[in-house]
Amino acid sequence: MKKLVHTALTAMLVLSLAACTGGESGGSGGDGASAGSKEVSGDSNKGSGEMAKIYIYQNTGALNQKPEGSIPDALEEMKQMYMDELGIEPIAIVPPKGSEGEKLNLLLGSKDEVDVFQGDWDQYASKGAIIPLNDLLEQHGQDILKAWPQEAWDYMTDKDGKIWGIPRGLPSVHYPVWIRTDWLKKLNLEMPKTIDELEAVMKAFQEGDPDGNGKADTIPMMTDLGGMNNALMGAYVEGGNSNWLDPADNKIKPVELAPGYQDYLAKMADWYQKGYIYKEAFAKFDPLELLKTNRVGTSSMWYSRITLLFPQIKPNLPEGADYAIAKDLTGPAGKLMTASRGNTTGMLVTKKAKNPEAVIKFINHQYKDLPTNTLNAAFGKNWDYLDDQKFEIELLSPDLRYAGEYMLSLGLATENKYAFRDPVKKMHADYLNHEITNVSAAKMPLDATVVYDKERLKQNVPMLEDLDRLRSEELVKFVTGVRPLSEFDQYIEQLNKAGLQMWIDEYTKQYFELKK
Repeated sequence: MKKLVHTALTAMLVLSLAACTGGESGGSGGDGASAGSKEVSGDSNKGSGEMAKIYIYQNTGALNQKPEGSIPDALEEMKQMYMDELGIEPIAIVPPKGSEGEKLNLLLGSKDEVDVFQGDWDQYASKGAIIPLNDLLEQHGQDILKAWPQEAWDYMTDKDGKIWGIPRGLPSVHYPVWIRTDWLKKLNLEMPKTIDELEAVMKAFQEGDPDGNGKADTIPMMTDLGGMNNALMGAYVEGGNSNWLDPADNKIKPVELAPGYQDYLAKMADWYQKGYIYKEAFAKFDPLELLKTNRVGTSSMWYSRITLLFPQIKPNLPEGADYAIAKDLTGPAGKLMTASRGNTTGMLVTKKAKNPEAVIKFINHQYKDLPTNTLNAAFGKNWDYLDDQKFEIELLSPDLRYAGEYMLSLGLATENKYAFRDPVKKMHADYLNHEITNVSAAKMPLDATVVYDKERLKQNVPMLEDLDRLRSEELVKFVTGVRPLSEFDQYIEQLNKAGLQMWIDEYTKQYFELKK
């Protein structure tokens, strides 16, 4: 692993943190309360002495099951455990739900202490708000380094070899097609293997009243924009939902210009017109409430819309109700699914951190003796193993006293090391352990290993946000019939007028500079 380039680090250290506020601080230099965050430390003097303190901005999602946070004495018990074991005093800053990003920027631009948070490293490194971690990981993060494969580190590393964060994920399969297997059985249907067979299943669901309510109100497919593109586009586009390299001029271009895209668009518009795709798919809707109606035949949304939500309502559905993945689905251009590329999201250490070594030591402890230490960080003492292999676990009480304020090791490197022996959690755990990293079941984006420089993109493609918005809005219009497919060429001309050529030039330049 490369050593840090000290001159570059020195230059980074003199950059202003104020840039992180994006002009929204309105008056930096206040205390934690002024940033709208709740500092949680328990009795900060108890047994602390001269030990290092680390300030954790808890925006990882660890508190999703208990967003209000821990019972104070339970949090204090966990804090004391870390003080005793590591000689480090962790102090959690819990931002108000829904305003995590805004409050983080306020903290980064103020005099308040914040040492570690979750974010996209390329966004914060470009503003001088975080530090590279190469030397810190080599000296204090050996268990972290071992836990993640090289491809995860690739997404955390810039072109000069500097590692800016601890990974959160890997290229994954997030949008499978789930099908009600009890409905297949009821209508004497086989699990589909092709997109034509999938269409036939949806037609049968629509016409056969498999939910048995006597109404023609079955929803053949629950989806949204991301689910539609990533679960289905590969049937007609060779590269799937991905930028592609046009052999005619050797330039990177958006998928709208790829061969087969118009065929995909026509098929989705046809499905929507026939009522196979949920009519509110591109508006705001609640997947859980929709599943509760017992009318959803298939889903191509983000996997957890089924793995987390369906088990909650399954006891209230007819006996035998179940969903399974339609594996190996193919179309004229091959596999339907497109894998999600890795990303730059990770645990980042701020330039303000007074004890960066303690931060890495603290996180490294959670990667040691997996999964015991990461489970302690997530659930405190409210869990136990159910097998000698230390894999299956259970919560000792549904009443969560400790919420997970100190949990900094979320991600596939830890989440696939255990599973709940719990019917409500098992479906999700099974997906994480057996399906999510099975990228061979999907098409990998052409530029999956390229970490594009977002700041350069914004600078060199001034209309980038307008282009992205236009692409999404017009796709929905074509699918829903608001805009006829006969206007597709006019749409491409719209993209050209909005700056598509600048988009192509910049993406092409970065692709050849950065591809690994």
